[in-house]
Amino acid sequence: MQNCINCGACKAVCAAGIDLPRLIKEIHARIQDEEGHPLPSQLMRLMLKNRKLFHGLLRSARRVQKPVTGNGYVRHLPFIFAKEHDFRALPAIAETPFRDRWPAIRPEVPHPRYKVALFSGCVQDFVYPGQLEAGVKVLSRLPVALDFPMQQTCCGLPLQMMGEKEAARMVAIQNIEAFEQQNCDYIVTLCASCASHLKNAFPEILKDDPVMAERARRFAAKVITFSQFVQNVAAIDSTLFNGNGRTTTYHAPCHLCRGLDEHQAPQELIRKAGFEYQPAQEEETCCGFGGTYSGKFPQISAQILARKLDDIQTTGADLLVTECPGCVMQLRGGVVKRGDRIEVLHIAEALAGNLVQPFDEKL
Repeated sequence: MQNCINCGACKAVCAAGIDLPRLIKEIHARIQDEEGHPLPSQLMRLMLKNRKLFHGLLRSARRVQKPVTGNGYVRHLPFIFAKEHDFRALPAIAETPFRDRWPAIRPEVPHPRYKVALFSGCVQDFVYPGQLEAGVKVLSRLPVALDFPMQQTCCGLPLQMMGEKEAARMVAIQNIEAFEQQNCDYIVTLCASCASHLKNAFPEILKDDPVMAERARRFAAKVITFSQFVQNVAAIDSTLFNGNGRTTTYHAPCHLCRGLDEHQAPQELIRKAGFEYQPAQEEETCCGFGGTYSGKFPQISAQILARKLDDIQTTGADLLVTECPGCVMQLRGGVVKRGDRIEVLHIAEALAGNLVQPFDEKL
């Protein structure tokens, strides 16, 4: 049961439309309830269901990691990890998380048309805050009033994958309560995995409680990914971009193309921003990350990653964009380890870096 990477491909090709990923997770959880929860699973449950503890540990890890990090990466893994985990370069925890940067970068947009609350997810909040900052930079060019609920926490997908159903339920309730106070039109996230879990799993997790089920349904209805919002809702104008013509390919996160059935918005944004879009043959093939999967099954993860990077190389692109921080971690880490000559960016970073400079910033 643990050998499921949660890519959703089995459900996508099932002629009967059976939700196999959900069934696999359910069986995994039942096995653990009957036979006992492994220690790593118990530790994750204790950590993630307590937001203050979780965020406190991440802040502490930022200081502890310094002897083994440099240039934004972990230089060498602690001895407890086998060499088989060393198939990619791993990022260091950011010096300042996004939630600490937010008060200084929160944009003031006159006459907003949409009220948007940002859901960060733990990886972008504490490891890749620059991705969120790039997203804010793009969204600030649109008629959008932005907010960032400080009480939000991990989406809970790792808990669900580890078979910790009750903790996943508690985390879902915490996030719903954090965003209910915002009275927003949309909940925008730059993480496809978070988006799919928030939108699809929250109503399922809370379906046995009529009151919470309705609250989860209203919450899920507002969830949308960054590319979906910028392209399909706000309809960003191509005149906002420089259009440098850089040859660019795209990796479709599994939770975007299959979890949310979104296949067009990122590609349209790539074209609209003026990049020369060069599709990869296996654009919608999994990169091999799968969250905790790459930690449990590093040899399989490494093989999937190698196939993905080989396919990307055939495009001749010098820029690879995607819309999931986990995919960025896997793909960028693999590129750095192999020494490939291609830059890996979140799509928000690619768009933000290609924006036309506003007049007031030129002064």
